[in-house]
Amino acid sequence: GRLFAWGNNGNGQLGDGITTQRLVPTLIGTDTWKMIAAGAGHSLGIRSDGRLFAWGDNGGGQLGDGTTTDKLVPTLIGTDTWRYISAGLSHSFAIRSDGRLFAWGDNSFNQLGDGTTTQRLVPTLIGTDTWKMINTSDEFGTVFTMGIRTDGRLLAWGRNGSGQFGNGTFTDSAIPILIGINTWDSIEAGAAFVTALQG
Repeated sequence: GRLFAWGNNGNGQLGDGITTQRLVPTLIGTDTWKMIAAGAGHSLGIRSDGRLFAWGDNGGGQLGDGTTTDKLVPTLIGTDTWRYISAGLSHSFAIRSDGRLFAWGDNSFNQLGDGTTTQRLVPTLIGTDTWKMINTSDEFGTVFTMGIRTDGRLLAWGRNGSGQFGNGTFTDSAIPILIGINTWDSIEAGAAFVTALQG
């Protein structure tokens, strides 16, 4: 359960307290973790006790600590416990232990799914559904998000200029919209494309 990181570290996204590039896996702190997500320049982690931490680039508020200040070490976000995370370009998502979806950070392309383009500096509840998985793109200009609800149904929101929603259109959406009638096990959002395993 120990965390290691390496590579580019210009915004402190490795979480080792400095901004020096690491060429080999480097131990980060002494905590144990159950999930990690990496965005374009920031990282999210769910510690083994379910608490959420964030570090690295925070120019869009994507760390969720109420500021836009970069953090060089894992920083506790709120007091809730969580079970799933996804980090994007300058935005973040997390599914709380009760299955509710939260989003924060840059929202210029409706990628948070709250029906606005308002930047959110703290985790913000998205709708009333419960979710089992979320995945968001970290590619500028094609930012979109896909999620699988607890009933297995697939939803999408944000940019759809390449048809990445999979609903036969190129129409963007500011809120999660249902895609098809199938149920799904997992999804992965790429640069304006998606891969998914059907349920």
